[in-house]
Parts: sequence; structure tokens; C-alpha cells
Amino acid sequence: MSVASLGSCELRYEISGEGPDLVLIHELGGALESFDGLLPLLTRHFRVLRYDQRGAGGSSRKPAALSIEDHAIDLAGLVAVTGFGPRCLLVGVAAGAAIAVAYAARDEAVVAALALCAPALSVPPERKAYLDRRARLARCNGMAAIVEASLDRSYPEALRADRAAFETYRERFLANDPESYAMANAALAGTRVAEALPSLTMPCLVLAGRHDLLRPPAEVETMARAIPHAAFATIESGHLMPVQAAPAMASQLVPFLTRHADGLKPVSENAHV
Repeated sequence: MSVASLGSCELRYEISGEGPDLVLIHELGGALESFDGLLPLLTRHFRVLRYDQRGAGGSSRKPAALSIEDHAIDLAGLVAVTGFGPRCLLVGVAAGAAIAVAYAARDEAVVAALALCAPALSVPPERKAYLDRRARLARCNGMAAIVEASLDRSYPEALRADRAAFETYRERFLANDPESYAMANAALAGTRVAEALPSLTMPCLVLAGRHDLLRPPAEVETMARAIPHAAFATIESGHLMPVQAAPAMASQLVPFLTRHADGLKPVSENAHV
């Protein structure tokens, strides 16, 4: 793993594989390790950048209040510092999809194609109240106070057949810094990136999880219709696709991203450090 200094923060990241440049953006409460199962299915086709968002994993913690757009600015800085891209393929998962949309909306010229997986792009009032309560609980009582209720919906019992994978994810969730996690909840609660969807002009793939209790397929399909050049598909997964259904996710991502990688110069993983 490497660490990039952006001035206002440090972001932990990893670049692996060879081929057209692809960026992966993890979910709220996750880290770059969320892509451990998906990564080997992608690196045979693409040079992949995965990273910890500010406040997550091994990146700078206890940030000031941040918006989804601030996270998109962080990503732009990371791309610049690492020499990745600048034009690339982009995949965002759950709240990471909101960052992906904000990044694409900043400069569509740098995104060759966009994949939004179990996208969390807007938050209705009742959901905002839940996020506010969860943030307060995390701040006051730590991550242990919210882990069960959070994972009951994002990682329900029916999807826990691989107990080792579930326990690994649970331990990683518990390792989050409560204050940073609370601020990430606030960023998601305040996002309005869905308003940018009709203006996106790049090819898009929108994936829903058939067993997603947080962003069910009907809701995701409705969102996909707002994007001019979007394809929609449903896979056998819950909300945390790369953890719960990496092969099914890759079966949709690889052909879509490959089709739209023309003009992206393949670069070896040793070209930048």
C-alpha cells in the first residue's frame, strides 16, 4: 500500500494490474479492502486504483465536515498525484457511487465510462433521520453501538453463508473511527448528486442487488432512467456487491468497461509509483 499527501489530508491507495485505468470507490463504512474479492477479477483486464476515502481505512481521520463533492475533489487530487489517468473508467459502490457521480459531473472529459453499483445518490427525509441517529450513536457510544443494526440491512443473514467473509467485513466496520464515520453519514444525508444524472453524457452501467434492502432494484432502475446513456442490470447480491457477489459483479463490469475503454492507453502497473 502507498500513501498520497494531498496537503489537506493523506489517502492510502494501491495500484495494481495492467491495462486501461480504472478507479474503484468504496462504500460508506468500507475501505479499499472491500474490493479484495473483486480485484483479481479486474486486474487481468485493467490497471486498478483503489483507495481509502478521507476518514476511512488508513487515510486521514477526524476530518472537518465534508460533502460528497469534497470527496470528489480528493479523488481528483489523488489521480493527479499518482499520475493515474487522467481519463479513466470509474466504478462507485453505494455511497461511493455518489462520489463517482460528483467526480464525473466536475469534468466529464476525464471519465470514459461510469458504473454505479447499488447507488446511494439521494436520501429521503425518513432516511436522513436514520442517518442522523446513527451518527449520534456512533459519536456517543462507538461503532459497536451501531454495527448490528447497520449490517442487518446492508449484510442480512441470508447473505452470510460465507461466515469468514462476513466476520472480516464486520471487524473492518468496527475499526472505523466513530467521528469520521458520523461525518460520512452527514455527507451522504446532505447529498444532491442525483440532480446531476440527466446531464451525464458518458456511457453508464447501473447495477442493482436483488436482495438489497437499502437500495432495492425498483428504486435503482428508476434512478437509471434519469441517465441518458445508461444500461441497467440486476445481480444476485445485497447492498455490498464487491463483498457479497464479486463474480456476478465482475461479469457485468468487465464487458461494459472493456467496450468503453477505447482511447485509454494501457499502462503497466510499474509505470507510476
